[in-house]
Amino acid sequence: MSVIKNEIKKIFNITNLIIIGIVTSLIWILFINFEIEDFPKDRPQREIHKDFVYMLKKYGTEVDKEEFEDYKKIRDERIKKANDYLSSNEEYVKHGLGNYENLKSNKPKDYKEGGYSYDPKRREELKEKILFEDNTDIFWEIEATYSIIEDYEETVYIDDKNIDLFNDDQINRFLEFQNRTKPNSTISSIAHGNYSTLIESINKLIVISIFIMISPIFIKDNKNKVNYLQYSSKVGREILNKKIISGIISSILIITLQLIIFFVIYKQNNTFMFWDCNINSLFNGVHWYDMTFGQYIILTVIQTYILGIVSAIISMFVSTRVNTYISLIGIQIPILFIFYKIINRYNAGYLTAVYEPKYLLYVLYIGLVVISVLLIYMMIKREKKLHLK
Repeated sequence: MSVIKNEIKKIFNITNLIIIGIVTSLIWILFINFEIEDFPKDRPQREIHKDFVYMLKKYGTEVDKEEFEDYKKIRDERIKKANDYLSSNEEYVKHGLGNYENLKSNKPKDYKEGGYSYDPKRREELKEKILFEDNTDIFWEIEATYSIIEDYEETVYIDDKNIDLFNDDQINRFLEFQNRTKPNSTISSIAHGNYSTLIESINKLIVISIFIMISPIFIKDNKNKVNYLQYSSKVGREILNKKIISGIISSILIITLQLIIFFVIYKQNNTFMFWDCNINSLFNGVHWYDMTFGQYIILTVIQTYILGIVSAIISMFVSTRVNTYISLIGIQIPILFIFYKIINRYNAGYLTAVYEPKYLLYVLYIGLVVISVLLIYMMIKREKKLHLK
């Protein structure tokens, strides 16, 4: 046990910690911070998210038809408020912008009847001013309401135009969801997509951190030929197994620390309130599995641990095969690129979606676990052969 503790201390040396601190800070600043600080960053996404928070608090984790009809009343209230605002400005009225319907139209319907005489260029300037310079929230709120209502009432996943793109299982799942009559989940693609983007970046950060910290675990012994001296004693011959255990424990510690930091900061996005909402929603798309947002988060955490431990084992495997840091870096870069592609393309958020094969999630990660076990077996087998020489 003392050997394992000592190896873990070597992995978490001050140099490695400083390097990881710098790398973590850079990745957070470049790829993660804005997804938290500016969430939701675009308009009308900001207003859409607020409306889903409103529905969740008023109707609960699911909204039925009657409740949604109640929500739709907000649209009329907002349009009335917008009309009052527009009609109170003489210049807006003069240029055919006296109500919301005319504002959204390229040419006001009552132009001929009202006899308006306006400069088209000035009218466009006023529209830009109303929507972007005056920063009048009511117009974005109306757009949000229309977007949500459209998702609820007009979403069609399967029709004659795209049915040939999917297999029978996918078609059946789409139709099952499209035709269901039970209440709809009150989660949006904004909250779900934001988390998926963030956990994808965290996975990349964790893999990079593990590659940096775990990769040198054997290289010093190989470079200094210390491993040959170890073969002369029983304890020395067991050092490989203990180093592997140390590497796996260290990777778990790195993953856990990074995830704790992430979830503490991510909490300020206030999306944990959707924890009990089903991720299958007219507002969020169709997934193979009926799981809640909370269960989805747990799934991504499991995925993160698998990716992290697998990357640690691959790092140790490469470390046993090279004698210089240049060789180590040269081999690790393409491996890191492959992991980047796996995370980018096969994140849990995509793997559960109906657009992907149903069992891809299981096949991919079971495959990674099998590869890890085989690599450990190959390291131990190679070490035993060296013992015999």
